[in-house]
Parts: sequence; structure tokens; C-alpha cells
Amino acid sequence: MYRIFYAERDTTLYENLVRQGQNTGVDPILELTKIASSSILNSALQADTYNSRILLDFGSEITTLSDAIASGDVPSIGTHATSASIYLNLHASDANDILKSYSIEAYPISESWDNGTGQYGDSPISKIGASWLNRSGDGVAQSGIAWNTSSAHSVNTSAGALQPLGGGTWITGNGYSASQSFVNQSPDLRINVSDIVNNWISASNSQITNNGFIIKRPYADEISGEAFGSLKFFGRESHTIYVPRLEVCWDDADISTTLSEISSNTYVPYIKNIKSEYRKWETANFRIGVRPEFPTKTYATSSFYLTSNILPQSSSYSIIDSVTNETIIPFTEIANNFSNSKTKISADTVGSYFKLRMDNFMPERYYKIMLKCERTTDVQTFDDFYFKVVN
Repeated sequence: MYRIFYAERDTTLYENLVRQGQNTGVDPILELTKIASSSILNSALQADTYNSRILLDFGSEITTLSDAIASGDVPSIGTHATSASIYLNLHASDANDILKSYSIEAYPISESWDNGTGQYGDSPISKIGASWLNRSGDGVAQSGIAWNTSSAHSVNTSAGALQPLGGGTWITGNGYSASQSFVNQSPDLRINVSDIVNNWISASNSQITNNGFIIKRPYADEISGEAFGSLKFFGRESHTIYVPRLEVCWDDADISTTLSEISSNTYVPYIKNIKSEYRKWETANFRIGVRPEFPTKTYATSSFYLTSNILPQSSSYSIIDSVTNETIIPFTEIANNFSNSKTKISADTVGSYFKLRMDNFMPERYYKIMLKCERTTDVQTFDDFYFKVVN
């Protein structure tokens, strides 16, 4: 089962001297940049050494998740097979001059901050809201509210001037960090932040307030003389299906049936009750029938469609955006271990089924359901099922 929550605020903090006071709270792009002194980015010589970091806040969505856990709609967060896992997802829009191997970290922000209304291309730049120097205010150190940057660092510019401290503040330690390593792979970020979110919503933990995530490179990479290029991600203001999101997923499969699996080698599943449109507040319970592709001819007084079989017990589903072909809900976990699938199809005395919350999806778009049916001898996929989510 999946529940998806979307970011309510995001911005990028830029360390270089020209943009240290700039706010980019409504820019459609979030950026992780590491430029080393005299390095080249996009064929242009860079004179300074600087980083950028990303702030993300899911705000009231975390409260909604906490309430869902308290009510039992979502299981508790943990490592048990039936516990919920939480992944932070950022979809890359561009990547320039990045290394073959690198890591990205996430921490809980320790101070409140203002999102602001600036964009990267503003001229003059906007100084209202969070920037590298300040967490709120005017963007000028003397009049804004500065970050309490005991965990930040200062570096020397190529001109020899010491850059001011800044760049956000965050909590470290066991249960307060998450990371993802990349080696010759897609720059899309999918990082397990279960521990951080669990600390936010834990009734026994009053030491941490939900101020969102800070996304950054490891400290050693930030202060090194090596350039790491530029990673750009779609932000919440991009108005695309790629906005930052939290995926909460768990195994809710329940095989409680005396019905038999379909025995035919070739078969056709069909969704009995699929509708063309669903309201965003609906939870659909898709009922799946299955029949042989080539039924044996027999004389009978009832239709074969009235005979109940279930899909193979290792079957699962995936949801695809029908326009972009982007996977919204995958067949399996990130480790691609089918035994840990969070989208396994259930079965009861009526037949196979799965439940799907429509508030997981961007409205006014069409989606495709894919079914993967796996047995020891074969794997078959089916994808001729479409629906639209409307406001």
C-alpha cells in the first residue's frame, strides 16, 4: 500500500557571495551545486568555491501522517515486514558535470524558516525569506534573522576573503540522518527518511520540531577542492507530476481465500469494477477477475466469467502516468526484492483485489494500472486499464 504526501515549501540556499542573501522560495527548480575554485561548469570558468543546499518542508502533511498512524490507517514506522517505510523523492530535471560516484544526505532542520517569494532569475534579487545567510527576514545579516550556524562552515574564496557562516542548521546523530549513494545511476533521489519522520511524530520525543529537511552533500565533499557539478530537481512550483514527495509504503497484502489460482499458462485478468473517473478523495477497491485466454470448449449452463479464480499469489500492481509514462507507484521496493513488495495483490473469498487512494495522484490526469503476475515458471504483465483522477 502507498500513501503519497507532497511538499508544502521548498527553496535553495546559495553560498556564493553574490547570492548569499537571495531567496528562491518560488523558483520551480531546486539545486545542489558544488563549484570548486577555478573549476569549469557548462564551459564557463568559475572564480569562487561554493555549495548550495535545499530546504524542503511537508508541514501539515506530517500531521496528517501522524493522525493516520494513530488511527491505524497507516501502520507504525519501523523495520518489521508489516511496518511502514518512508522515502523522500526528488526527480532530477538536469545534471551537469556530476561525478560517477557521490552521496547526498538529509537531516531534520533545527530552526524555523520562511519560504519567501523569490526566484533565481529575479533582478534585483529577492531578499525576503530564507537564504544562505538568514532563515527569515530581509536577507541582510544586520536586519534578518540569521541561522545559528554552529554546524555550518566557512571557506576561503579565490580572492582570499572569508565567506560568512550560514547555509541552514540541522540536527545530527543516530536517527537524525539519512543518505543515498550513487554510482553510475540516475540522479533521481529516493532516500529512506523513516527514522527522521518517526522522530518528528513520536509522542515520546519532544526534542525535535518538524521544520522540514535540509538536503546537502557530505561535509567532506563540501569543503574539498573538488567540483561536484550541478544537480537540479523539480520543485513544488514546477507544476509538474515531478514535485517533491514523501512515499509512505507498507505491505498490506492479505491472502485469505480458498479459491484456486488460475491454472492456465495463458490467461487474461480484467478489473471488474474500474471506473473512468475517480474523485481525489476516493479510495478505490479494484476487484480483479481472471480467465484463460483460450477457454476449453465445454457445454455448460453458466458463463466461465462466473467461475472465480485468483491471480498467482505473487502478483503485484504498478501505477503509471499515461502521458509521461512515469512510474508513480512501482511494482516493488527500491531494492527490487519482490518478497518485500509493498504493492502485492490481496485475495479473499470473492477473488483478487487491491486498494488505491486517489489523493496519491495529481488531479486532472490519466493513469494506467499495470499488473505483474509471477509464478515460478513465468512472469506476465498486463497494462490495458486506465482511469482519470478529478478534483
